[in-house]
Amino acid sequence: MPTIRKLTALLLFSCFAHSLFAQGGPTGAITGTILDSSGAVIANASINVINEATGQVERHVTTDSSGTFTAPLLPVGNYQLEVSAPGFATTKLSGIEVRVTETARVNAVLKAATTVQTVTVTAEVATVDTTSATTGQALDSDAVTTLPLATRNFQQLLALSAGTSANLNNAATLGRGSTALNAINVNGGRDDNNNYLIEGVSASDFAFGELSYTPVPNPDAIEQFKVGTSLYDASQGRNGGGNINAVLRGGTDHFHGAAWEFFRNTVLDANDFFLNGEGASRPVMQQNIFGADFGGPVGKNAKLGYFFLNYQGTRQRSGQPVGTFINTSIPVLPTANRGTPAYAQTLINTFFPGGLPT
Repeated sequence: MPTIRKLTALLLFSCFAHSLFAQGGPTGAITGTILDSSGAVIANASINVINEATGQVERHVTTDSSGTFTAPLLPVGNYQLEVSAPGFATTKLSGIEVRVTETARVNAVLKAATTVQTVTVTAEVATVDTTSATTGQALDSDAVTTLPLATRNFQQLLALSAGTSANLNNAATLGRGSTALNAINVNGGRDDNNNYLIEGVSASDFAFGELSYTPVPNPDAIEQFKVGTSLYDASQGRNGGGNINAVLRGGTDHFHGAAWEFFRNTVLDANDFFLNGEGASRPVMQQNIFGADFGGPVGKNAKLGYFFLNYQGTRQRSGQPVGTFINTSIPVLPTANRGTPAYAQTLINTFFPGGLPT
């Protein structure tokens, strides 16, 4: 029994360690300048950086003598800034999106206050990252879950970033998609020269930069991913190609969940162009991808952190790829003249009505 209790405690610790202690994985940052209504900088202004998903203060920083501040190492998500300074009204700026490996720039103007008051505004965040020369494209969870994915593999969206290219995925292939078709070429580089990170941990196949045999999270478990194409810093990648960062979703201050199923079947599919031209029937194509997720706080006021659970199952049958259903009809040998020398000609007439190929 003591051993079972220890194993149970270890399992619970591993599930909630991410929420209880340091935030792992790739992060972003917020920087900006605090000014008064005349345009003068405000030094020593107090700033609380609040995670809108959990309602908790992630960072507390103050402005320097030039009125600027930086809140580094923030988990990906949306944030609110609560800015206060003596003689000024407390100002709240909401809707600040922090993207993986990027720094959001926000400038705030404080108004003089004669009485205690709070001003809430919508933050104006610079859409262009002016803090670094890194190039790339980040996609959030809305884009990942709403864009069509035949096999629910987020790798098929990697080629949406500028400077990348990939072949078209074969939607009839079994599994999550062909390895070669999911690989991308970044700025003309080799497809095995990329680096894949999931929650900041390298997920690339051993000895080469591909994600061929590594389990990948389904789209509903991804909070955001970014394809860095060039000039990223040394902490991000080990190879000279693209650097792909995927960040997983987490729990929030309220319970939330979803269930889904995506299916394809022979009745709803169109026939292959060449099979249709030969008058052949549609091959078997059955695909069911189903799952659910659920997350929320642990304990009253999330004292023990947050949790998020996700599951996806896949069931597939396809008559198109080689090695599954080669043919949906079984040929029947003719019975006429069987056992006689003329049977050879009967076989030729049955299977090669136009004559033997030359």
